[in-house]
Parts: sequence; structure tokens; C-alpha cells
Amino acid sequence: QVIVFVLCNKGERDQGTMDVKDGELVLKASGWEHLYIPEPSVSNYAITGHESQVISMELKPGESLQGEPGTMMYLSHGIQQGVSCEGFMGRCCSGEACYVVNYTNESDDSNKAYVALTPNYPTAKVVPVDLSSPNVNGALIAQQGAYMASYGNVEIDISLDCNLCRCCCSGLGLVRQKISGDGTAFLAATGTIVQKVLGAGETILVDTNCVLAFAESCKLDLRRAGGIIGMFGGGEGIFNTTLTGPGLVIVQSMNETMFKDALAADKMYRR
Repeated sequence: QVIVFVLCNKGERDQGTMDVKDGELVLKASGWEHLYIPEPSVSNYAITGHESQVISMELKPGESLQGEPGTMMYLSHGIQQGVSCEGFMGRCCSGEACYVVNYTNESDDSNKAYVALTPNYPTAKVVPVDLSSPNVNGALIAQQGAYMASYGNVEIDISLDCNLCRCCCSGLGLVRQKISGDGTAFLAATGTIVQKVLGAGETILVDTNCVLAFAESCKLDLRRAGGIIGMFGGGEGIFNTTLTGPGLVIVQSMNETMFKDALAADKMYRR
């Protein structure tokens, strides 16, 4: 956990505290919440940094962590690396590399070992999702390439959206990433990440570029972005994405494609 101390006078400190408090109240009232990351004291991993985040995982002898190729930052003594290609078809079709790297603590004694991974692109955030949570219920649908690492029983496969309108306009395409199991999956995302647990029948409207992942129990659909003038002049395109509960929904303020396009155009726009 990183703690940053900022020197300021009393008036500035009081004003800053008030702004944070008011912001938290507004977020809570809207039904959304900050991404939940367990404290290191109650989990075997910690996520540090504000941008280009790093996940540090504690592994007991015999335990393994899987990660995308190229994400390794450092390994402690006792960690052995191995590459496997099981399930490569599902990974390749859902935007991942054909191979996955296994980091295993092969120490002979009871010593714990540590692995640190970081996403493959700049400014990325690490998003942990406990697949065994009742709000996820063992299956998560994510945008292509969202998977970064996993701990425990986690499988990567594809989910096809054969509705022509949805696969072209919902922001996730025809082939989506399906992450299933009862372990913990770590996604890579950009921008600010917030989450919401939808109740049964509860529907939210989301920008098509902002959907990161949602529980398989949620239903994804489309809604027109207003009338003719609104669709062509409102900046949201012809459709917005709707998500109907029950289940967990995770959204990001800027996806990787928007970020790359903004850098290529030498400007940062919208978010």
C-alpha cells in the first residue's frame, strides 16, 4: 500500500477533505463505487501505484500464478517460469497471446515466494475480480484482450454475440472474452475504473467504449442515443449500451483503443 503525504495549509487541507467526502457521497448515492481491492492483510496480493500499476502476489510452495507473456516485473528466489499453450484457441480468439506463462513456487521448504506483474501497455490499471463472488457467479464477460493474469482455477474462452446489431455497435464485437472458474482474475484497463452491482431487472446505460466487463448473468443490449440530431450531433454515436442485472458491472473511463487514438492524434479528448 502506498501512502503519499502532501504538505498544505489548514484551509487547503479542510477544503480537500470536504471535496473528497462530497465526492464519495455523490458516488455512493448514484449506486456506483470505487473498484474494490482487498487490503494486503486479508489477501495474498497487493496492487500498487496509480498508473502502470503493479500486482505483487505471495505464493506458498506449490502455488502458481498465470500471466500474459511480457508482464513479469520481478521474481523472488524459488519461483520457476514455465510456458503452456493449453486452451490456446480460446485465448487467441479472445485477443490474448497463444501462450500463458506459469510462475510456480518450487521451493522445497515452507518459504513463501513473490511474483510481480505489470500490464503490457502504459498507464494501465490492474482490476482484480473474484470469480467465486455471488455477484459474478463463476463467469465474467470482458472486452477482447482484457485478461492479464489469474490465480487459482481460471479458464479463458470465447463468448460469441451472434446478434448483428449488438456485435457491431455494442463496443464488444462478435467475439468477447469469457473468463470462468472460482479463482481470481486480474484484468488490465485504462482510465478510472468503477463498478456497480445491478439488482435483478435493474438497467444502466453505458457509453459503448466504456464497458470493461460484466457478469454473465447480466444482459447486454442497445438503445438509440436520442433522435436523429442526438445520434449524429451528441458525440455518442447511434447507440448506447444497456446492461441489465443481476450481477457485477465494471466500466472504465477510457479504453485502450481510445487512448492509443488520442496519442496518435497528439491530443487527449473527451476523458
